[in-house]
Amino acid sequence: GLVRYRIDLGAYPSTAEGLQALITAPANKADLWRGPYLDTAGGRIPVDPWSEPYQYRYPGVKNKDGYDLFSKGPDKTEGTEDDIGNW
Repeated sequence: GLVRYRIDLGAYPSTAEGLQALITAPANKADLWRGPYLDTAGGRIPVDPWSEPYQYRYPGVKNKDGYDLFSKGPDKTEGTEDDIGNW
């Protein structure tokens, strides 16, 4: 989803646009948007195994040349050892 979005729009969604941009076109990018880029139940972003929203940042803090996508893990606290991310 994120790679296809980047191909169509030229960049990943911003942190402010978030993963919702994969389901609903951001207002200022509707002319380039060819989504939805993610199959969802009811048009909602999936949650992690602990029923928390996935965290997304672009540009990434851990992945400086890309995006950070992660779960806060079972303790539901960001920045702790149990975080699970794409780094």
